[in-house]
Amino acid sequence: MQAKEEQYFRYIEAVLFWQGEIQTDSFQDKFKLSRPSARRYVTDFIERYQIAASYNESDKAYVLTSPFTPNYISQDFAEYASLTGDQYVHNLSTSTITALALPHRKLNPTILRPILNACRRQSVLDIRYQSIKEGGETERVIRPHTLINSGLRYHLRAYCEKAKGFRDFSLSRIVSASPEFISKAQKYKKDDEAWQQEVTLTIIPDPRLSEYAQQVIAHDFDMHNHQKQIKTNAALINYLISILRLDVQHPHPEAQQIVMEPACYRELRARRLLWNS
Repeated sequence: MQAKEEQYFRYIEAVLFWQGEIQTDSFQDKFKLSRPSARRYVTDFIERYQIAASYNESDKAYVLTSPFTPNYISQDFAEYASLTGDQYVHNLSTSTITALALPHRKLNPTILRPILNACRRQSVLDIRYQSIKEGGETERVIRPHTLINSGLRYHLRAYCEKAKGFRDFSLSRIVSASPEFISKAQKYKKDDEAWQQEVTLTIIPDPRLSEYAQQVIAHDFDMHNHQKQIKTNAALINYLISILRLDVQHPHPEAQQIVMEPACYRELRARRLLWNS
């Protein structure tokens, strides 16, 4: 098997395993293939590995009819996220690049499939959610629009009928998800004000460092005039702050390295965008 064919099959398998269906158009666009070539690769994969899938004419998709054991991918959701994103996942056992062995939240493809489909279609779900705040499982009707990788776990951004607003749900705490067809909530991604609200985070070298150390940090982070501006949105700003460890101050500046620029902190606090203020 050629490397390119293996790459295509890995992608097809990941999408079928996690989403439960694959549209030829999305595969075609991903790899800039002609429509006949894209369809041939999908059907070749399904036939070669005897995948139980049928073609749904209305959705223009091959839909999984029973589970299968993957040949090319692991059952780690992070791999699916990488494969369907902009970067191709390489075999780290033979690569000169490796990554930390971070703990992964357990994610179930049976639960993920309706969630991923609901995000793509902006449809409604009935979920059962393990809420630490409420001390038990709760039932929610949500309209999800985006999965968020916050570093150590995935969150689902969705409109929640119970909360009457947009909320983040930890993906691994959703214990069931099924389509809900009678919801009256007509709230979509475009209605998520925090998601649509652009925010700029400005970071600087920790002022406690020596001038030389600050210059090194500025170079590390590609800063200009000892500042780096990172654009995100109001819904994601606190995840970004947490990943960059800006929500706490380390007693040793060599460990802290970067901090939030004071004027930026004051602005975010005045706009009530910070969790810890």
